[in-house]
This record gives sequence, C-alpha cells and structure tokens, in this order.
Amino acid sequence: MALPDFNEPSVVLFFSILALAAVLSFWRGGAPEKSGAFFMVWMIFIQSIAYGSVSNRFWEVDPVALLGDSILFVGFGAIALTARRIWPLFAAGLQLISLSAHFARQVEDDIIALAYATMKVVPTGLVLLLLIMGTLFHQRRLKKSGEDLPWADFELWRELWRAPSKQYIDEHRMAFSRSWIGAPIASCGLLLICYCISALVIPETPEIALGTVTALSVMGLASIAGGLWLHQRETARHLAETKAFRDKWKFGVPMPQSAAAAETRLA
Repeated sequence: MALPDFNEPSVVLFFSILALAAVLSFWRGGAPEKSGAFFMVWMIFIQSIAYGSVSNRFWEVDPVALLGDSILFVGFGAIALTARRIWPLFAAGLQLISLSAHFARQVEDDIIALAYATMKVVPTGLVLLLLIMGTLFHQRRLKKSGEDLPWADFELWRELWRAPSKQYIDEHRMAFSRSWIGAPIASCGLLLICYCISALVIPETPEIALGTVTALSVMGLASIAGGLWLHQRETARHLAETKAFRDKWKFGVPMPQSAAAAETRLA
C-alpha cells in the first residue's frame, strides 16, 4: 500500500477536505450523503493499494486514477438517479469531467502534464465540497420540516392519479423509499475484477505486483457479494412494504372507520 506524500501542500489540503467531508457525512448526513462518502473513502483505499505497484503518472494515462474516477462516476451516477437530492447530479457531472481527462490524455499527446493533473484531481475535490454542502442542507431540511426522505421510488407513482385522500399520498411517499445502492457497489466490484484481469492479460498495461492484484481481486469479489446481498435485502423489504400498502389501500380506498368499527362489534 502506498501512502500519500503529505509533504505536498495540495495533498494535505485534499485529504483534509476528504476527512472533513467523510466525518460530517457519516455523522450528520442522510443515506445518500453516507453512500457518497463511502464511495469516496473506498476509492481512496483502492487507489492506495494500487499505487503500491503502479506509480502516479501525468505524461500518459494513469490507470489507477482511471479506475478510481470510474468507480466514483458509477457510484454518484447511481445516487443521482435514485436519491431525493440535487447535489449528486453535479457530483456525477464533475466525475464525468475527470473521466474525460483520461480520454483526452489518450488521444492527444500534446496535453501538458499539469493540465491532465488538474482535470483529474480538481473535479474530485469539488465533489468533496458538494458532499459537505449536501450534508449541511440535509440538516437544514430536517430542522425545517422534521423529515428528509433519502430515496425515491417511481414504481407506484402512476397510482397517485387516483389517490382517494391526502393520507394515501402521504403514506405512499413515506413507504416507498427504496435504496438501489447495492447495484452500483456490485458494479464497482466488477470494475475492480476487470482492472485486475486487464493488468494480467493486456501487454500494454503497467505491470502490477501479484499481491496487489490479489488484494484488489478479493476486494472486487467482496464488493460484488456485498452489493448483491444489499440489493436483495432492499428488494425483499420493498416487496413487503408494497404488499402491506396495497393490502391496506385495497382498490385505492381504505375501509371506512365506521364500517371497521361495525365489523368489530359484530365479531
């Protein structure tokens, strides 16, 4: 594992903001903020392992940075598609800029090293600031309204057009909040496995130590297993909540209180 060079002021600044964003998100953030912090910390950990065998480079495509930016783009893209938040949209866009830096480095040899370094590092630093702002706004919404639902679910929204009452809409909004975060975790694990395979098979890729490949492969398999387990757990919970909701609001109209009380007396 390669530790960052903390003699560089830019490295110290980046990891200081990372520590602040991670601690604040895990402590005071909602589920989307915690998920974003998880992907950031996980990416740094993976890069620290990979940089033990492959040096950081700016004169050609950095495969480790490409792997890390791909993981963050998949993670924040999934959060942006499923969370009731705005900041993940900007985070995914910034990570797309980082990804484009690697493709620009590949197709254009005249790009100077400083420009490549700036394009692949600065957007990720801005994502950390977005993560901090998202956590602060989450706390603001909690203080203002007392709730801030994390995830959106679009499966049953088509039923709201025949909602019989405001209670139906409120219970629907509160019940269906399903996390899809297990799918991107498994996808990122698959990215790790593909990275390890390419490092062993493709001749043009930088040589990576067998121990590093083994560690990354184990992390990839664990990520796939954990992501699939989390996805199955969320799916089971969602199906149970869906059944309970539909049983209560059968045909879209719940049993009136007077009828329910009459049936209780007759029983």
